Amino acid sequence: MAGTPSDQQVGAQVPRRELSQGFQEMLGRLIADPEFRKQMADNAEQALAEAGIRLAPQEMERIQSMTPEDRARLSQETDADDAKAWWTVIWRWVSWW
Repeated sequence: MAGTPSDQQVGAQVPRRELSQGFQEMLGRLIADPEFRKQMADNAEQALAEAGIRLAPQEMERIQSMTPEDRARLSQETDADDAKAWWTVIWRWVSWW
């Protein structure tokens, strides 16, 4: 199609970030564990510490910069039962980072 960007053009627009193992663990827990989502919404730093999840310094800064309302909204979106909600949350966490 004439207006469709090439794979190379799309790749150039995607941010290049390495996610730490801790960040990947956090995402997994956010998806799989409703109690962890609630804890993250209430107090992210404490939830991560209790879970033994260590984020890279810049990832932790981003978590700390989120307002309680931001964390609660992400938690509520993750609690939705449809697949689109799961991918939306994953995309927001990763692209927000």
